[in-house]
Amino acid sequence: MEKSLSFSSSKRFEVMAKFLHQRLQQSKWMEEYHENMYFGTANLGTFVRRQDGTYAKTTQNPAVLKAVEIIAPTVAFTMSCDSVSVLMETLETDQAEVSFMDGTALHIVPSVTDVINNGAYSHQGHFSVLCRREHFILVCASSPPELLAQGASLEAHLVGMIWGGPIMAPPAAAYNPMNFMPPRSNSMPMVAPITFGEEPDLEFNPAIQRNMSFSGDVSHMMRPNPSVIQPHFQYQIEQPVPPPQRRPSSAMHGHSRGKSASSMRDFQFPALQEQEPAGPSSFPALPAPTRASMRKPSMSVDPFAQRKMSTVDSLSTRKMSSVDPFNSSNNRRVNAVADFAARKLSTIDPFHKSGTDSPTKGPSRSQSISAPDRRMSSAGHVRSVSAGHPGNPPRSTSISSVPEDEVPEMPQFPQRSLSMAKGRGASVSSTYMGGYRGSVSHDIEKMVQFVERAMEMEEEGPEDTVRQRDVKREFLLEHACCVAIAGCLVCVLQVWCGAKLLQQWRLDGGCMRWALLATIPFFAAFSMFFMVVIAGSFFQIFGPLGFMQKNSVYYSSKAPKITEHSGEELPHITIQMPVYKEGLKGVIVPTITSVLKAVNYYQAHGGTATIMVADDGMQLISEELQEARKVYYELHNVAWVARPKQCTTPGPDFFLRKGKFKKASNLNYALDFSGRVEDEFLVQMEQRAKEQLCTVEDLSVEDEEELLEIARQIVEEGDGGKTWSAGDVRIGEFILLIDSDTQVPETCLLAGALELMESPEVAIIQHSSGVMNMTGNPFENGIHYFTDLVYTSISHTVGAGDVAPFVGHNAFLRWKAIQSIAFEEDGRTKFWSENHVSEDFDVALRLQMQHFYVRMAGYHNNEFKEGVSLTIYDELARWEKYAYGCNELIFNPLIYWPTRGIFTPLFLRFLGSNIKITSKFTILAYIGTYYAIGVGFPLSLLNYFLAGWQFQLDQYYQTSWHIFVGLCCVYSILSPIAFAMLRYRMGQATYIEALCTCAKWMPLFILFFGGLSFHICKALGCHFFSINIEWTTTAKELEKTGFKIGLDRVVRDFWHMYIIMIPIAVGMVYLACYAPRGYMITDFTVIVPLANAVGCHALLPFVLGLF
Repeated sequence: MEKSLSFSSSKRFEVMAKFLHQRLQQSKWMEEYHENMYFGTANLGTFVRRQDGTYAKTTQNPAVLKAVEIIAPTVAFTMSCDSVSVLMETLETDQAEVSFMDGTALHIVPSVTDVINNGAYSHQGHFSVLCRREHFILVCASSPPELLAQGASLEAHLVGMIWGGPIMAPPAAAYNPMNFMPPRSNSMPMVAPITFGEEPDLEFNPAIQRNMSFSGDVSHMMRPNPSVIQPHFQYQIEQPVPPPQRRPSSAMHGHSRGKSASSMRDFQFPALQEQEPAGPSSFPALPAPTRASMRKPSMSVDPFAQRKMSTVDSLSTRKMSSVDPFNSSNNRRVNAVADFAARKLSTIDPFHKSGTDSPTKGPSRSQSISAPDRRMSSAGHVRSVSAGHPGNPPRSTSISSVPEDEVPEMPQFPQRSLSMAKGRGASVSSTYMGGYRGSVSHDIEKMVQFVERAMEMEEEGPEDTVRQRDVKREFLLEHACCVAIAGCLVCVLQVWCGAKLLQQWRLDGGCMRWALLATIPFFAAFSMFFMVVIAGSFFQIFGPLGFMQKNSVYYSSKAPKITEHSGEELPHITIQMPVYKEGLKGVIVPTITSVLKAVNYYQAHGGTATIMVADDGMQLISEELQEARKVYYELHNVAWVARPKQCTTPGPDFFLRKGKFKKASNLNYALDFSGRVEDEFLVQMEQRAKEQLCTVEDLSVEDEEELLEIARQIVEEGDGGKTWSAGDVRIGEFILLIDSDTQVPETCLLAGALELMESPEVAIIQHSSGVMNMTGNPFENGIHYFTDLVYTSISHTVGAGDVAPFVGHNAFLRWKAIQSIAFEEDGRTKFWSENHVSEDFDVALRLQMQHFYVRMAGYHNNEFKEGVSLTIYDELARWEKYAYGCNELIFNPLIYWPTRGIFTPLFLRFLGSNIKITSKFTILAYIGTYYAIGVGFPLSLLNYFLAGWQFQLDQYYQTSWHIFVGLCCVYSILSPIAFAMLRYRMGQATYIEALCTCAKWMPLFILFFGGLSFHICKALGCHFFSINIEWTTTAKELEKTGFKIGLDRVVRDFWHMYIIMIPIAVGMVYLACYAPRGYMITDFTVIVPLANAVGCHALLPFVLGLF
């Protein structure tokens, strides 16, 4: 005797809602409309009614929930797919309904608010209506199986109308249990509903069954019954006319003429071909391929009998119909129909039961049935075996003992196609069948069968194949070889310079020149990155690239496989997004819309995720904008925390927003507030459990939500009302950190969670990102190309074995790892350093010194999108911030050198840490780049006078001309050629195209980097001399521009630079033309380096920032 399992009443409905959401998304019935920018998938979701009348839901839109509550079905969902999109594009403005070929119609309302305001009527829990504004069909039903079947039936009607002809032949049943479309008139002939497989729909309406005759002859059911007419309500989707013959309801539970009856709770699934008993994890075999053929009306052959297709017949081609009733794009029509056919591959029916309690007399075997492949007897009887399979006896599998509200066990991950379990003879063509006569084009059928066979071959691979997650990641040495070559070049250069000193000392014996050896460490640091570029360029041209196609310790080119994590519980993920004063419409809404798609996808696979916004501008903007943000956050179930504005006046409002760059302190404040809410929440949970004499685990979801709100309010009151917040601000096991101007791929949360689960030693997964163009102006396009260049080069070096960088956004963080580097300061727990501008670089160093890895992932193919600088002012500020941050990581300000030393404790710990030596070399080379750029202008000015006035210089001294020529050769010739070859070898572009793109943007780079030195030098000097300098967030939206506005901005931001550049330019002209003999400087090699620097600095703001 089986032991029955009992489920917690507080969990079962949430589990069912999530399960239905997952199943419906697998069927592609909940997809975002491509023009629905502002709401995205927030409208889409499922609803399951609890025993108290409330609903467990997976949507964030309260208006949709209110509409469902008005209708009050048992289950409901919002349907949005390709066929709905095509239909919406063809609707007239004042159209009130959509008529289908069988005489039924679908009502249209402007919005779900019309359902709320005017009320709606659903017959026996069935109701479907098209909502224009939300761009979905609200589908309701009285049980989960009916909901799935009703959705498939509705989609088949839509696809049939779009296709311009029937999709599949209907069964001989004479009623429509779907109740989703009313007949056009009561004089219309009765048409059977769309069905799955070759049997009628799996659910029956008891109210209709009592009026049905179950005689063998069903031809009388095709006639209308004018005596039975249902009333028409404003939003009612009427029930087709029931047949005229009646039988007592008691006959429903018996047998008629040897054929089994079926009721609402007694589903029958006849087997159409011989199968082995299915185990708990097995799949049913699919019937042989079928194809509709033309048949005369006088023929009495069963139109649903299966037949085997010959090889020649299966490969024959048919001309596809060109009828297009909507005059829409033929590609859209074909895509909608192909998608309808192909999606039948991926769903497995959860509503199955293994057992032998079938009410039929025939043998019963356990069987797994997919949602779109459920089959049952027509008009209450089991059909005989098809002619194509004469040896197969009729069988059925019953799930009659499963109550409507019982929640089946939800699989954690979607299963593969049904066809994988059985032989190659099975075809998916029989798994999608509608209620129309005819079939989908044979071309589509062949494509679907081809995909099925490929999936079978993939699934039936060698048994000894090692799982991807079990393969040990290699520690690659290609990058180590590249760094070794670069290090040798640095050593050779410095030794060569030292050899010059030795040579001259042997000639004149002067010892003062040995003091020049003190400059070797500095110029070695300046030349490190230069040599890395030279060595890396040759590796890009001639080196191997196979490492970019496989996973290694620091790089992931292949996403984790979902099938390798079947049965594992997915962790909770928090998407954390810091914002400031960005626009709601132009920045925040598109970002959250993109994130919500990823959240819904992750939830459909069994995970949970929440969005938490660290809103640093909430208390700074106007009340109208504050209210708009709050409403939008509440509408989309977004949690947020806003800290008070800065107030330096002593008193109750005193508050300091610490840091040169406020992002770190903003994140710290939100995380600290979240931690205090979590602690208070646990206290409240324990108290409530004691009050109810139960354990914490036994508390209901409603109790948890109530206690979380209480805990949040208590913490807010403890802050004296300074902190504003709303929603679930708790932090999950993993964090996805993004910027406010970001687009994320739909599958990123699932892939990120699986990879962090597979690799507990990884603290950060940094994703390679593309660029999201906001304005398309020339400067933004140039920075777009430069950003792609940087990420491509980083992916190449990390794939070769270098440690991945952490850029501060588009990265997954392990919360426990971040907590391991927390520290106490100012009475609060902090995680990000507020004393460093480069807080991301600081966090990465501290994590690596705690033996964690930072990894880069490239399997999303740059689908992560980030905004770039829109103006030259923002880009210069970004480089200044980076330079300042690198300097404060290494050096203390000059005023602290006598007491604290030259180097910071963090840098000393970094040098002595266990980070591999090649990674230390590349990190130091990266930092040295800012010093090399920063000293470029002052050293060029010094060289102008030393070399121009021909001071006695040692041969150890290298003039600016030599360095200038070397930089031009490497960065303007070798590097573009190598990068173009790398893009060509990676398949991103042809070599000529890549080379032309490099040449196209080369003038912009020469001008920008030529005019960058002064600004980097200013940032470094501000840190060394403790001069206060701060930066705000990068502008996410383009401000007003024009000649006058641009000129004012140039004067306001660059006047101090021109105070220096103008006298130098005048002095160079004077010394070249008017100075006394002996003071003139006319040497070309002396003038060009300084003239290039002065010219680029002077032209940079006007050329790139004036308009």
